[in-house]
Amino acid sequence: MTAATGNAPPRAGLAVTRTITIIAACLGLAIAILPPVAYFMRGVASESASLQIQARLISGQVSGLIARSPDAWQMQELRLRLLLTPDGVDLTQPEIRRIVDAQGIEAISALVRSTGLLAWPRTIQRVPIFDQGAIVGSVEIKRSLTNLFLEAMKVFLLAAVLGLASFVVLRIIPMRLLESAIARASWLAAHDPLTGLANRAVLRERLGDALANARRTKASVAVLCLDLDHFKEVNDTLGHAAGDRLLNEVVSRLKANIRSTDVLARLGGDEFAIVQAHGNQPSFAEALAGRLVDLMSEPFDLGGHQVVIGVSIGIAVSLGGTSSPETMLQHGDLALYRAKAEGRGAFRFFRQEMNDTLMERRALEADMRTALAEGQFEVCFQPQVSTAANGVAIHGAEALIRWTSPTRGVMRPDMFIPLAEETGIIIPIGEWVMRQACAAAMTWRRPISVAVNVSTVQFRRPDFVETVEAVLRDTGLPAQRLELEITESVMMEDEAAAMLVMDRLRHLGVRLAMDDFGTGYSSLGYLRKFRFDKIKIDKSFVQGLGESDEANAIVRAVVGMSHALGISANAEGVETKAQAELLTLEGCNEFQGYFYGRPMTGKAFSELLVEAAEPVTAK
Repeated sequence: MTAATGNAPPRAGLAVTRTITIIAACLGLAIAILPPVAYFMRGVASESASLQIQARLISGQVSGLIARSPDAWQMQELRLRLLLTPDGVDLTQPEIRRIVDAQGIEAISALVRSTGLLAWPRTIQRVPIFDQGAIVGSVEIKRSLTNLFLEAMKVFLLAAVLGLASFVVLRIIPMRLLESAIARASWLAAHDPLTGLANRAVLRERLGDALANARRTKASVAVLCLDLDHFKEVNDTLGHAAGDRLLNEVVSRLKANIRSTDVLARLGGDEFAIVQAHGNQPSFAEALAGRLVDLMSEPFDLGGHQVVIGVSIGIAVSLGGTSSPETMLQHGDLALYRAKAEGRGAFRFFRQEMNDTLMERRALEADMRTALAEGQFEVCFQPQVSTAANGVAIHGAEALIRWTSPTRGVMRPDMFIPLAEETGIIIPIGEWVMRQACAAAMTWRRPISVAVNVSTVQFRRPDFVETVEAVLRDTGLPAQRLELEITESVMMEDEAAAMLVMDRLRHLGVRLAMDDFGTGYSSLGYLRKFRFDKIKIDKSFVQGLGESDEANAIVRAVVGMSHALGISANAEGVETKAQAELLTLEGCNEFQGYFYGRPMTGKAFSELLVEAAEPVTAK
């Protein structure tokens, strides 16, 4: 199922092999040579010390004899010879002893256990003979070290055997370990360590081989890109160990349903890919994808926990092998993206319009970055009003981004904000809007609030609170005049983290509003857990007032709940007088919509504030 990078096991390089061999040889030689040399040298030292003692003893006796009888040097040769060879001497090695005069001429000599020249190797010790303090000669003793040398050679033979064995061990074991480590590293470089499947690099290599063969044989190749549905929920609820076990269970099911000629690889996380290099395409890929979708929808047993996930599959087919591996995988990813976007748990084949959509997305992303760098974006302000005794009064404004592209024309926010959130460009765009809105609010003649929409991507940034704090500090806007509008989606992934961020924002003095209230699934529950200053009734309910009993009931319930919780309710999308009157009858006293004012430039809004210094009647 998985691909290998080569048939032969990897071997160490020539330089590494040579280095290990040299080191092993040096250690083997050291073991073979050092013990016998040390043994021999220690024996030489011992023999030299023994000879030194004997020579001193003889020298002392000869000096005493000469002191008593000055003629002893010439007259007592026999006695001196006896001193050189005393009775009872049992020497283990041959040696020569002699007495020489001050000129180095031999006077008396004696051989002990030797009949001629001493065999090599040998050692010699000399001790002077004194007569009234003057040196008159010396005693010399030479001893053969043949026996010691033969014993050292025996030690050398034993050490040589040990050295040779050491060389073999030190040469073979490191090479085996090195080659094992290289093989392991080579395997890890080509496989996923958790599942043992081929990785992305090997998949590309095998896919390239399949496409090359398809070009020769006019065959077809299919790539199936798989992504597990709801895998993250398993990791979050049961832990990563359960997630790893689930991945291996998934791999077992996949292996059981593909052919031996297919290549199965793990691309990372919960993403897999299958290369079908043989068979009639696209029917084979369609049949396999259908089986896998059904198979992955069946429950998995993870240590007593029944887990139900699913799989989305994107399929790319190359007829005749004309595509490249990169193109095939890219097309498979695009088809996978379409399968997930259309509800998951399904498979889709790549279509050319998918690639066109991708190219358009990339072009739009590039244009957004250019727009941010060149100042093509603009912040407009829509009045937020509240009822007063003699009309309505502007109590705030919502900052809304607008983009007029030199090539695309006027771009509505819903045409580029979703892509900005997917690509992360919303982070710098969102900070820019907040900074522009706060700076503009500082120029208004009335200290009203300014509301800024916050993307889920922005809110989850670790430094989001610090960014808000920096904007307030740099612009000088009091924190209580800034209102951040967030949707309930920011709380769905990690409630504890969201609550911590909101508490920190409240500590700064910033006001919080729940935007698009009523469109989610858990709005009431979140209002109980999180402290909001305002809820904004979604315009879809406002537009249905007077026409839909459901819309009337929801607006009535939301307004009543806001009063009960002590927070304000703002109705968005008010476009007619009838809607405004119905909202007023239901008890809502904050409004926003075209009926009270369209989004306008900062300069136009400042002029409106001057004109509306007193409460005005809606137009």
